[in-house]
Amino acid sequence: MKKLLLILLFFLGFELTSAEIQTYPNEDREPCSIYAEDKMPLFGDLHVHTALSLDANTQGTMNTPDDAYRFAKGHSLFLQPYKEDGTSDRVARLTQPLDFAAVTDHAELLGEVRMCLDESNPSFKSLQCKMFRNFPKLSYFYMNANASLRRPMSFCGDNREKCLESAQAPWHEIIKAAENHYDRTNECNFTTFVGYEWTGAVYSGNNLHRNVIFQSANVPNAPISFYEAPERKELWKQLDEDCDENCNYVVIPHNSNLSNGYMFETPDQDELYVQNIKEPLVEIFQHKGSSECLTDSSDPLCSFEQLPYKDFQSKFRNNLSAPPKSSFVRDALEEGLIIKNQKGVNPFKVGLIGSTDTHLGTPGLVDEQLFQGHGGAGKSFRSKIPKGLPDDIEFNPGGLAVVWAEENSRTSIFNALERKEVYGTSGPRFLVRFFLGENLDKDSCSMADAVSEAYKNGVPMGASIDGGKLTKARVFVSATADTSMENQFIEKLQVIKGVIRNGKIETTVHDIESNLSSSIDLSTCQVSGVGLKSLCSVWDDPDFIPEEESFYYVRVVANQSCRWSHKLCLENPEYCQDENDNIPKFIQERAWTSPIWLENL
Repeated sequence: MKKLLLILLFFLGFELTSAEIQTYPNEDREPCSIYAEDKMPLFGDLHVHTALSLDANTQGTMNTPDDAYRFAKGHSLFLQPYKEDGTSDRVARLTQPLDFAAVTDHAELLGEVRMCLDESNPSFKSLQCKMFRNFPKLSYFYMNANASLRRPMSFCGDNREKCLESAQAPWHEIIKAAENHYDRTNECNFTTFVGYEWTGAVYSGNNLHRNVIFQSANVPNAPISFYEAPERKELWKQLDEDCDENCNYVVIPHNSNLSNGYMFETPDQDELYVQNIKEPLVEIFQHKGSSECLTDSSDPLCSFEQLPYKDFQSKFRNNLSAPPKSSFVRDALEEGLIIKNQKGVNPFKVGLIGSTDTHLGTPGLVDEQLFQGHGGAGKSFRSKIPKGLPDDIEFNPGGLAVVWAEENSRTSIFNALERKEVYGTSGPRFLVRFFLGENLDKDSCSMADAVSEAYKNGVPMGASIDGGKLTKARVFVSATADTSMENQFIEKLQVIKGVIRNGKIETTVHDIESNLSSSIDLSTCQVSGVGLKSLCSVWDDPDFIPEEESFYYVRVVANQSCRWSHKLCLENPEYCQDENDNIPKFIQERAWTSPIWLENL
């Protein structure tokens, strides 16, 4: 039977290798029975909070890291508000399990939360802990504000030694859950990563948060928090000091649209040459909006899921002002080319992923039509939830991280993260391939072995190529809509190009393939017409000049569909209030690939 299965997989297009030549550094596991030489798409979520995080806990979340991983594998979970017996009228379940996930609870306040919930702890009766239990919303603001200013709670001791000691139990709970749910059999159904969130901030409300993802369970004895490492380079330094030679990690900046322009500050001399090694990726989409590009008349699709405030402080003070251009990933990609032109190194060669940033312990809960909230900015669900509105109306269900990996193992996925052969989606499970090279076949879209040939004759998303040796920049892109979504189609394939020309950045958006065959009735949210489930294109850049350094990334755009908030407003007219008139009624789901860089190597 095993032999027949392997033969079937071979004819389905998987390039298989024997168990003997698969290697798993830092892992104790069986070889995977399925190994794809040309790589397979794996869908995951690398930004997940549970009841261990203060903000999730004060919003009534009871789900643990163990619960979060069970949910990712397809089990159902109760969501707040809970009944006395721990059940709830709200139940969440994924329509499709994830392939991988990481619980990334906040390192800051891990111990404080544990102390305030442990009746045997002397600090349980402190004023601050009483506030935590009885006035959760007030505690959310008070304790988070102090953490962002690196001011310890008084019950932590002079050097936070008591809180650091108490943080050991939740940290080991995080590690244990990841270890217990990692499928080490040859089935390789689900992969976990030990991780956490470094909750860095400047001037209180500017979000500089970063997720730290470890390759294996060989991790530091404690997570390095903003208290111990107030700057990104200090975070890297302490991680290096606390990790032995078998402790590998990547740091992923997230949610740059709330950083007020500080996430992608120009690196100093110490950071310049290591930034891409330490932070090879960035989160371009999550439930608190899109971080691709600032709304721009020259690129209307930049307006997708934009927040009306520049940082957390502005949100809570109702200070509605657009964030600066420097808060967005495209600006960082452009700045990277400028720095390379000046200093010979590009520190912002970042790959792109999506995730949810859920605070309900529900990784991958991204269904637009069944949105049940993620509660990531102080919204308390301890009181009764209104029937129709599960979260702040400007938020969305979040996105997914997709990797092209040979197999579903920590080693293979982590390698994909490091080489940036990854992409992000706004939720749906788009399948996207992207290659660049002068010798890519013009007929790639009709070739059965197009991907194998593309790997031989070009480079995939996330890679760099010597542009000075090319005679042309030829791009091969294919995209398929989420097969589980009946009325989702691919409307457009776009290539976004940034280039240094005469010492200045020029960024252009190219529609390389399009098909508009469907429409939406916003009074009913019904989609009419049948579009194309897949689009493919081979495109030669007409403006290519070998000496010019540049980046290219692909944006896949789906047809129009109702935004979750509009659907609920149709069902509950009382939520269609005047102040929500600026919230879009429809969206166009999408995917963003990691760029390919053309450099003079």
